[in-house]
Amino acid sequence: MSRVVIIGGGIVGLSVARAALKVGKEVVLLEQGPVGNPNGASYDNHRMIRYHYGAAEGYTRMVTDAFVAWDRIWNDLGETHHDTTGAISIGLAEDDYAGMTLASFRNNRIAHEILDAAEIAELCPHLKVPRSAWGLLSRVGGPLYASRIVDGLARWTRDHGAEIRANTNVASVDLDAATATLDNGQTIKGDHLVVAAGAWLPSLLPDLYADLTTYRQALCYVEPPAQFAESWRTAPSIVTIGDGVGYTLPDLRGAGLKFGAGSHRRLAAPSAGFSSDIAEADYIISQFAPYLHDADSYRPLRMKVGYYVMDATRKFRLDSHGPSLVVTNCDGQMFKFGPLLGEAIVKMFEGRLSAQALRLWAAGDAAIAPKAAVNA
Repeated sequence: MSRVVIIGGGIVGLSVARAALKVGKEVVLLEQGPVGNPNGASYDNHRMIRYHYGAAEGYTRMVTDAFVAWDRIWNDLGETHHDTTGAISIGLAEDDYAGMTLASFRNNRIAHEILDAAEIAELCPHLKVPRSAWGLLSRVGGPLYASRIVDGLARWTRDHGAEIRANTNVASVDLDAATATLDNGQTIKGDHLVVAAGAWLPSLLPDLYADLTTYRQALCYVEPPAQFAESWRTAPSIVTIGDGVGYTLPDLRGAGLKFGAGSHRRLAAPSAGFSSDIAEADYIISQFAPYLHDADSYRPLRMKVGYYVMDATRKFRLDSHGPSLVVTNCDGQMFKFGPLLGEAIVKMFEGRLSAQALRLWAAGDAAIAPKAAVNA
C-alpha cells in the first residue's frame, strides 16, 4: 500500500486525503493547528461557488465539474453543505467584470439571464443601483458552508483510516524524498507528498517560495436593516458590483450575512496576526453603501481575517518536485475546486494523469479538463 503524506488540513489537504483513501492509499495528514483551523483560509461560515469568473474562461468551465465533485462529497458525508441561491454580477460599464463574464458565458453556453435595473430592484430590493446598471444572473451557485465541510471531511477521513496529526509543526520538507521532518526531529516519509500550506508556504519552504506574495483579507459579517433581512436571504449571492465592490453571501443556516471587498486586500503574512477593528468593518460596509438602501443602518457584527497567496496571473499553481506536489497561488478561490483538485492530484500520483496536464488544467489553461480529473 502506497503512502501519501499531506501538509495542511484545509480543503485541499482534506480533499487529497479523501481521494487517496478511496483508492486504497495510506494517508498521514499534518496540520499545524486544529483540524479545522480557525486561522486557515478554508475555515469560515461560507464560501461561494459560482460560474462568474470574468475573462478567466478556464475556471468557468471547471465549475461544472466542481459541482459534480461536490455531489460525490455530499454522498460520502451523508449531508449537503450547500444552498442554491443563484449568483449575480451587476455591471456598471460594458467592459467591467459582468461584461467579461457575459462573453465567457456565451462562449461556453452557460445558462444565464440579463436583467435591467428595474429587474435587479425587484430581485434584490435591498440594492440601489443606477438606471444604467444591468445584472448577469445565473440561477446556479451560492454558499458552500466551509467550516461544516472541513469538519465533515476531517471526520470522514479519520473514520476511513487516515492518520490526522493536529497541532503538529513541520520544521522542514525534503520534496525529492517526499519527507517531512517535525519540530521534534521525527521524520514522516511517504511515497508521495502534498504541500498545501497556504500562506505559510514561504516560511515552510523559503529556498523555493520565499518570493511568493501573501495577502491579508478581512471579511465583515453584518446585520442589515430589519426590513431587508429576508430579502438578503432570498436574493442571489452577489459576485461583484462593477469592478470595485466585492461579494456577499446570505444569512442561511445561521451563517450570517457576509460582505467582502477586494479593495480591502493588503500585503501581509500570517505573522501579522488575525485581529481586526471597527475601522476595517466600517471600510468594507462603506464600499457597498452607495448601492444599499438605508445604508447607514447596516451594523458590523464580527470580522474574519484570513491569508492567502496570489500573484498577477490569479491562476492556481501546482508544482511537481519528483514524488511531491506543492499547491499554491490559491487566490482565495481554491475552496470551490477543492474536491475536484484532490481527485485529480491522486490520479496524477497513480499515473493516470500527467503532471503537465494537471498543471495546465489547474491554471485554467487547458481547453478541456482532463477526463481523469473528473470521473472519480
